[in-house]
Amino acid sequence: RPVRRPSGGSRGRRRTPAKRSALLTVAVPSACVMGVAGIAAASVGGITGPGTDSGQKDTTALAAADPASVKQVAANNALDTQLAALSADARDFGDRASRTQERIDLRQRQAADKKKREEEAARKEALRPKYVLPVELHRLSARFGQAGVNWMSVHTGIDFPVFTGTPVMAATDGTVRTQLNSAYGNMVIVTAPDGTETWYCHLSSAKIRSGHVKAGDVIAYSGDSGNSTGPHLHFEVRPGGGSAIDPLPWLRSHGLDPTR
Repeated sequence: RPVRRPSGGSRGRRRTPAKRSALLTVAVPSACVMGVAGIAAASVGGITGPGTDSGQKDTTALAAADPASVKQVAANNALDTQLAALSADARDFGDRASRTQERIDLRQRQAADKKKREEEAARKEALRPKYVLPVELHRLSARFGQAGVNWMSVHTGIDFPVFTGTPVMAATDGTVRTQLNSAYGNMVIVTAPDGTETWYCHLSSAKIRSGHVKAGDVIAYSGDSGNSTGPHLHFEVRPGGGSAIDPLPWLRSHGLDPTR
């Protein structure tokens, strides 16, 4: 079919587009380009590779410690130092306390041992005889008060017929002194704490010449010195250092009997 063309000159013409402003045409693309560049720059600034100036600045900024963190680390270090010192002090105190306790224990053991020794010594002292016979022989060859040619008046002691060299023992505790007499020969005299003297006569020698002795200690050896008819021990008892008394009742009063 034949196409009908529209009538009228204005309808048949094509509309020419309006011309844009040159300034607008240039400005819009420029703004877009600048925006993209800015975004790129911001991205590059936030993510920089090593070796760039920006990376160095950021690394320096990260490496710079926070003043509050520095103070915290310093405080922690100081606390660690104090704790270490306290721990060392505690160990030292423990060592010293242990040594002190060891010394205390040692002193306590020593004190206990000393007390035990003292108690044992006291027990032995209580059991120790305070009076003994001057010789072990239980026999007499002469008694107190006998008359005879060998004595100026009467016999002032008792005689034990023992061999020369027989050990002679102190009859009591006391202090020893020696003496030489023409009639009694070599003598040892023991003075007891109560003043009683016991005489040991006609000795061959004295073992102890001075000092303190206990009952039963060997003080001399029997013999035949002085005015004697043969080896024997002449024994006398003189209370307070005075005149001689009969030794038999005195010995028996202390639980001793040389005739049994």
